[in-house]
Amino acid sequence: MAKSWQFKTRVVRQAFEYWAGKTTGDRLPSRADIRPEEIPALLPYVYLVDVIYGPLSFRFRLVGTAIRDWAGREYTGVRINEQEYGPQWKRIFDHYQEVVTTRAPIYSEYHAPWAHREFLYYERVVAPLSGDGKIVDTLFGALHTVPRKRDGADRPASDTLPADSVL
Repeated sequence: MAKSWQFKTRVVRQAFEYWAGKTTGDRLPSRADIRPEEIPALLPYVYLVDVIYGPLSFRFRLVGTAIRDWAGREYTGVRINEQEYGPQWKRIFDHYQEVVTTRAPIYSEYHAPWAHREFLYYERVVAPLSGDGKIVDTLFGALHTVPRKRDGADRPASDTLPADSVL
């Protein structure tokens, strides 16, 4: 149960529920299990990340249009490294690595690092996908902006949930 996760947006909650509904026991869902026609309302907020081994790296395969608009740039094809992604790359890389290592989704809320959009905060969920049900080869994520906390503090709330958990 996602007891420590209090989703603030319908989009991120529904994306997590969609992913959780595709899991079977300890077998992770595959990229082929994620069917765009089943989640048309979520597509602007969804992204897929390729997991590349030897050495471990990540590349955005697809990024929804709402995310592109909020960020003010296109991320499709971008690798998570300082040169391509920018100064926040290490935090994102570490979160993605945690999803790969634990084979479990992660939830977080952060101050947006997007140029000229620093006033935005977002919540996101990132979940593992696997072609063979075991080795993570793709990440399925959803992101949506949320209201800023009144005290103005950043909200680095991050938590991992076991892969067999559901809301």
